[in-house]
Amino acid sequence: MSGNTTKQAALLEVGCLVAAILLAFEGFLRALGSVWWSNTEFSYGALVPLLIGYLIWKRWPTLQKIEKTTWRPAIAGVIAGCALQVLASFSGTLVLSALALTLTLISSVAFLWGRKITQVLWLPLSLTVLMAPVPTYLADDITWRLQIVASAASSALLRLLHIPVYQDGNLLVLSNYVLEVKEACSGSRSFFALAGLALVLSLTTEKKLWVRIALICAAPFLSIAANLVRIVGTGIVAQRWGNLAANESLHWAWGMMVFLIAVFGLFGLHKLLRWASNENTLQY
Repeated sequence: MSGNTTKQAALLEVGCLVAAILLAFEGFLRALGSVWWSNTEFSYGALVPLLIGYLIWKRWPTLQKIEKTTWRPAIAGVIAGCALQVLASFSGTLVLSALALTLTLISSVAFLWGRKITQVLWLPLSLTVLMAPVPTYLADDITWRLQIVASAASSALLRLLHIPVYQDGNLLVLSNYVLEVKEACSGSRSFFALAGLALVLSLTTEKKLWVRIALICAAPFLSIAANLVRIVGTGIVAQRWGNLAANESLHWAWGMMVFLIAVFGLFGLHKLLRWASNENTLQY
């Protein structure tokens, strides 16, 4: 009977915590849902709660073995998180709200169940900040820089392939066609998506820190390389067949194929890093 009472009390605590957080961050969560639905570039954020749930589930056997004790000083973190959310609601900054939610969640866990539980859960809960999209001004800046880098590198590669081209900003002027590296061709979508996939892989399948870091750092370079293949390939098509390069179906299929190549490259790199990690372990 006492065991059932304890479980009911624990469920009640969790229920109250979830209800309070939903009430405090209701506006932020609605805004997030709107962004995920309307902006495909940041729709990956909808997968973050599933990832957090999976990581907590993986840690569940460990959590059951830890004695739960209240850590009262953590209430200061809860108050700070709520105060930060008030500030974020006035500024309309989703990233600030995500930071507030992350701080509130971690502090609430520490207050209700103690520091040992928090040590196990802080990493999954800290991923909450990834649900929010990158601020518009920063996303636009990244997109523009990627456009310029992609344009410059693509023009250099086309010249190496003996295809005459003149670069004017994000325009690649060929002898019979002008290829514009638009926002959609900047690689920003694959940049964020591949970085997110690398983060998921590193957290769910890898324990060695250096392998995690290497995998996450490699993702942007793989994304940029894949996008260069896409633009150069489109440039070759434009040089040979002109307006065929503007075909939307071909453009979409080519972009999807190149992105899948980058994804497989990421998985291949992961296997290579794991192999190198095991080799280093055997040497000692």
